[in-house]
Amino acid sequence: MIAVLLAGLAFSSAAASAAPMVLTYYSDYQGNYAALTKYYSNFNAVSVDFYNITKDGAITGNGAATPTNALSFLRDRKIAAYGCISNVDSDWSADIAHAVSTTALNQSVANLVKFAQANGFAGINIDFEAVAQGDRNNFSNFIQVLGRALHAKGLKLIVSVPAFSTKDENHEANYGYDLRALGAAADYLQIMTYDETIPTWGPGPVAGSDWMENDLDYAVSLVPASKILNGIPAYGYDWKSDNSGKQLFWSKTQALISQYGVKPRYDAGTHSVNFTYAAKDGSGMHTVWTENARSVALKASLVNAYGLGGTSAYALGMEDAAFWAALKQGLSQQ
Repeated sequence: MIAVLLAGLAFSSAAASAAPMVLTYYSDYQGNYAALTKYYSNFNAVSVDFYNITKDGAITGNGAATPTNALSFLRDRKIAAYGCISNVDSDWSADIAHAVSTTALNQSVANLVKFAQANGFAGINIDFEAVAQGDRNNFSNFIQVLGRALHAKGLKLIVSVPAFSTKDENHEANYGYDLRALGAAADYLQIMTYDETIPTWGPGPVAGSDWMENDLDYAVSLVPASKILNGIPAYGYDWKSDNSGKQLFWSKTQALISQYGVKPRYDAGTHSVNFTYAAKDGSGMHTVWTENARSVALKASLVNAYGLGGTSAYALGMEDAAFWAALKQGLSQQ
């Protein structure tokens, strides 16, 4: 049963009374600016996901044009913006994460602080993926040094981390992230409780509530719940029979359902939606797993059930008004 329905998940009155952070990601998706300007009243923080860092600690663009219009809009509306920095070269790079955490540590931290100040950001969101197992302590140290440097300037630090639990904490994809150490240094840990299942794997829930709760149970056992953000996807995946697939935006899902006249099935065990259809392009049977208003509301309600610091939504341009209405409904549940 979803955690919000269970007794015993008490949290402090201070956490209950504070407005939760509702963080959304501004990445390079079509319709991102239109979504930002239309739905901005639904969130109070935005991670601007347009930046990378090099092995020598230089901050660079990610190949897309700097979103000056979005940054101006956020400043005018006084919505907290965070510079999201990734360890991407052609793909997620363990080598960049290693260098930034070791030989380029001091230069990286100095550059990140200057970058945040120059752009008027409220802080930095570090999104380093593929951190090697051997860099567990190095990465924690980098976050600790960066956190101190940002805090000294009145800035905040968000760290995005994979979603995992005691069952897979020692997996090679997860061991590089010491949640206890990272949580002690950062203002928020953004737990990426999405992509539970992805194309190249067999079809399954993208953010099953059972999996999400196991990951949150683990996270709050190590880090104050008030520092944790759970992640909610505004997308699902559409798999072909060969297990290849593509992302399916929330805003495009109903059109697909209507096109094929299918009736989605609500999976009560994971609080996710799935359906199948025979594609008209000759690619055979497809299987879709995604979210609907009920599932988004239930997963957003975990913020109050656990006393979390808030939630995060990925990403602007994928959603519509119904997504935000469902998220708001979930946040209002006690």
